[in-house]
Amino acid sequence: MKSDKTKLIAAMFALSACGAPQYSGHALNSEAAALSKVAPNAAQKRSAARRLSGNFMGDLSQAVLMAPEYLAAQSAATEARYLVTASDAGRKVQVATSANAGSMVKSGAGLASTTTNGASANLSLRQLIYDGGASVARVDSAQANLFVAETEIEIVANKIAENAGVAWNDLHNLKAREQALKALMAKAEEMLGQMQTLVSSGMIDKSASTSAEIAVRSLLLEKSNLEAQISASTASYVKNFGGVPKDLTAAPSLLTASDLTKIEREWSTSPIMLQSAAKVIAAKQNLLAARGNEEPTVGLKAGVVSPMDRGERTSFAIGLELEWVLGDGGRRKANTAAQAARLAAVEQTLEGFKLAGKTELDTAVSRRAALVKSIATLSVQADSSKNEVKILWSQLSTGQTSVRQLIEAEVNAYRASERKIMAEAELLNLELAMLSSSGLLAKKLELNNKITQVKAIK
Repeated sequence: MKSDKTKLIAAMFALSACGAPQYSGHALNSEAAALSKVAPNAAQKRSAARRLSGNFMGDLSQAVLMAPEYLAAQSAATEARYLVTASDAGRKVQVATSANAGSMVKSGAGLASTTTNGASANLSLRQLIYDGGASVARVDSAQANLFVAETEIEIVANKIAENAGVAWNDLHNLKAREQALKALMAKAEEMLGQMQTLVSSGMIDKSASTSAEIAVRSLLLEKSNLEAQISASTASYVKNFGGVPKDLTAAPSLLTASDLTKIEREWSTSPIMLQSAAKVIAAKQNLLAARGNEEPTVGLKAGVVSPMDRGERTSFAIGLELEWVLGDGGRRKANTAAQAARLAAVEQTLEGFKLAGKTELDTAVSRRAALVKSIATLSVQADSSKNEVKILWSQLSTGQTSVRQLIEAEVNAYRASERKIMAEAELLNLELAMLSSSGLLAKKLELNNKITQVKAIK
């Protein structure tokens, strides 16, 4: 008998050991460090899956679809959908079953030991009838949170597309400025050589050559600064796209007149505004659920219990079950107060978006109009500067123009062209930001038609 007891105790200890924790402090730290390790060629691996084509719209779509933030938002929305089902499940009939099997041994008092073996099975059903509205409020909160998660996909997609578009535009325009500067420096170096020849022959004073040489050499500092900006912009481009095409085409303007009208008319229904409003709805339902938890619950309960011994009878039970927690140390009241504070916070956040949204839109529209006018003026200035250079070149052979004047005119023409390039880049970046905040940028990429074609990178 002692042997049987020993085996039973040993079996119980063995079963309890099955639930031992997997992680110690060291093991958890080691695995976390392994998961957070970044491979040196991580960007290249991701770029292989993207297959960049050099087409702005196509590559922009791939940048969004392959971004970890976008994939994370998709998974978060999937989680929210399941949580709606989980919340609603509590309002349906709950069915549970259990079974017991074992032996009861009686020994001692000078009597022979007896062993009774038996098994029983139980089945219970419970249907919630009343809980102060807590379960309904939890379902409504889950639905609101699902809307928040789905809107987050839009917000993330638009922001990624905006950042990628800006990276493309900045890199292209910096390279355009670099090419213009290189062309200027090549001309200036050639003209400076001619000026030095004239100085050597005594035809012009050396002071004129020195001032022109200072102006030309200052362009070298500007070239170094441009190269640093291009390096930083290339890093941003690689982060968004995973690689750099050999030749970047100019990014097209995506904002149409109808888009601008729509943005101005429907600014209050932008994704960020709708998401903030949905958070208010979710917070209201969470407050209702917290208040409902303070109420009693009533349920209909039925059960069947089979006996352990064959000689016993099976029992059936059905009736109403009332449960009312009279004291919990203030937990429920504190939770209700916390949910009320949370509601106040998200309501103020929504008010903040309302106040800032229209102001930011008006500022963007005004800035865009100013940039459009500036670009038109800069275009005229650039053309005038180019014509001035042509005239000066034609007068150089007649002696009406000096090499120094020609160098200064070439630099002025470059400055006018550079200002126009920078204004165009700022305009495109501003339009990308306007399309992104309104939610129209991701719609233009038609991401919904491409989601099934892309898989996450492991």
